Amino acid sequence: MTQKIRQLMLLLGDALLMYVSLFLALSLRNQAIISPEIWSQHWPVFSYAFAIWILAFYIAGSYTISNIRNDLRFYINAIRVMGIDILLAVSFFYVLPQTQLTPKTILVLTGIIFFLLFIGWRQLAHRTILKKALRQKVLITGKNQTVLELARLLDRNPQYGYDLSAIMAHNAKDEIGNVPDYTDSEQLENIIDKHKISLIVMDHESRESKKLINNLYKHLNRRLEFMSLDEFYESITKRVPLEIIDQFWFLENLQEGRKRFYDFGKRMVDIVASIVFGIIFLALSPLIGILIILTSGFPILFIQTRIGKNGRPFRAVKFRTMVRDAEKNGPQWAAKDDPRVTAIGKFLRKSRVDEIPQLINILRGEMSFVGPRPERPEFVDKLKQEIPFYRERLLVKPGLTGWAQINYRYGASVQDAKTKLQYDLYYVKNRSLALDFGIILRTVKTVLSAIGQ
Repeated sequence: MTQKIRQLMLLLGDALLMYVSLFLALSLRNQAIISPEIWSQHWPVFSYAFAIWILAFYIAGSYTISNIRNDLRFYINAIRVMGIDILLAVSFFYVLPQTQLTPKTILVLTGIIFFLLFIGWRQLAHRTILKKALRQKVLITGKNQTVLELARLLDRNPQYGYDLSAIMAHNAKDEIGNVPDYTDSEQLENIIDKHKISLIVMDHESRESKKLINNLYKHLNRRLEFMSLDEFYESITKRVPLEIIDQFWFLENLQEGRKRFYDFGKRMVDIVASIVFGIIFLALSPLIGILIILTSGFPILFIQTRIGKNGRPFRAVKFRTMVRDAEKNGPQWAAKDDPRVTAIGKFLRKSRVDEIPQLINILRGEMSFVGPRPERPEFVDKLKQEIPFYRERLLVKPGLTGWAQINYRYGASVQDAKTKLQYDLYYVKNRSLALDFGIILRTVKTVLSAIGQ
């Protein structure tokens, strides 16, 4: 099963259990199997509530492959989300005027029954997904740091659905853990049969080996899948492997002419959303300004030059979260627990409230809601020299939030910047309105978590 099939299976299973739970709750409440009339009165209205529940589970990461584990953390998180779901359902039934149903008992019963069924269902589903027999047997040709990283990752995360069964190295003889290592491509048929290989992942050097390609060509009649190493790495980690890509990768994958419709649609969304949210947050701005003044004095706003699309500089506007003269000794990396951050600044950063003034930058077209983090020119100049392909992240507008921001900790070093670049390039390659929407939903989780602390 591919990752998307696993995620779809979990989502559809959860949705089905919600309706089963509603049916059982109505039957318990009526002390009999309910009539079609009662069912038809309730299921359409509850469908709206269930859609909100599914959305809440998505935001909480219940459908993220890396979270598919039968551990205490997953179920504690599920309990927390279920509590939020109940509150959302209460709001739906008792606040919105168009709903005439006020099923207090039914709502509670449905929530309780669903969560009990959810625990049993997820225990079964997770065990099924983790079964070794259902994992796709993989042969990787080539050995480098990317292969070593994948070997460790797949060994620790069976939920991805792959079993690294063998490696065919070009010249190395040492093994990776318990993975058999071969060097002779003439053994290919025996390797495929012995390890029941169904997926062959090839590095760049392997694709240029005539001997290996000829041997692989002989097996076209087998039900084998072939994938490049960079594509396989990307599908697992949702990052782009900098060590094994070259300029041709960018020519092949970053064809900006194909993104015109997306860019137009995204710009329209940015304009409308920045105006709407700007009006909503306008009332908060005086309060935030007063809190900043009371805790650290003036100024309220912090204006700093950042690098935008295609390397064009712009003036980013934020609420000030650091002490005055925070960089009197020159530009510095902002660390997670930076001592220069003020008391109110910590909350503003965690909740992303300090980003509100950047709605102006979005409206002006200098930024977008979703994109790579806008970096300072001093750091861009340094990182372009130390990290290959760093300037390619500037092919798109920077954003308030982004794929790297939700998947990796706060960057405070060149190595952090390198890892975040891998996420940024994944976003640049795969960006779409659907991916943008998913990033915004996961950002909502970050904001709510910070507010709740």
